Amino acid sequence: MNDVRIDPQFDRALREVLLAQVRTSTKPQNQKRRWLLFAGALAGAGMLGGVGAAAAGLFTLPGVPTTTALSSPSTAVYSGTATADLGPVPEGATGIEVELTCLTVGKFTFPDGANVTCSSADLGTHGTWSKYVVPLGPSTHGVTIMTDPGNRWQFSGKYISQVATEWEVNAKGETYGVEVPGRGTPDLLAVIATNGKKGYAYSNQMKGTDPLSPEEAAKNLAKPQREIPVYLSDGTTQVGVFMAQG
Repeated sequence: MNDVRIDPQFDRALREVLLAQVRTSTKPQNQKRRWLLFAGALAGAGMLGGVGAAAAGLFTLPGVPTTTALSSPSTAVYSGTATADLGPVPEGATGIEVELTCLTVGKFTFPDGANVTCSSADLGTHGTWSKYVVPLGPSTHGVTIMTDPGNRWQFSGKYISQVATEWEVNAKGETYGVEVPGRGTPDLLAVIATNGKKGYAYSNQMKGTDPLSPEEAAKNLAKPQREIPVYLSDGTTQVGVFMAQG
């Protein structure tokens, strides 16, 4: 199998339209990358939350919500734990889209527990940048970032409105798109194959049906990775494979 090479233009487009990402990094890694695209929060290494590259005309993902900015970005630099106040909430707002940049080494935690951790190797790279959507509460007027005293960070946030989109249906009656919190998983789940091609894998194959045996569990053994076929949205034309965890 080939290592995935993410095209720089595609990578930049993904970064611009991430809707709910906890952490990303563009530093090269000496490992094979498997990308799963979905509309929820970050679920693990090599997975992107809320990806919608449709804005760049690269990959339209059914199920990814459309986002409308309702305010101009508010940008400031803070030190230690602080609250960035965005002012009155516009009518129709559903969340605050946050761009957080680490200016020093440290761990920076969002109100819901999601966090960004920056090392010295991250500083000066895209590894210091994260985009995240904070849902609005009844009295939300800002976002509190918790971190150790002296840790510096830049905050840029704006009120947004997100509207859910529907999954598409192919000729076989199968739904395809991204996983949506509260709605579930379509029949065909959007992924990027190991060869870099974009397509869909059957979600029931992604979940797997072979749990660890008691003997394997007792030995703390992990099942090997599995090759899952990746198709076009028709669910028939194969374009590659996706490496699923065992």
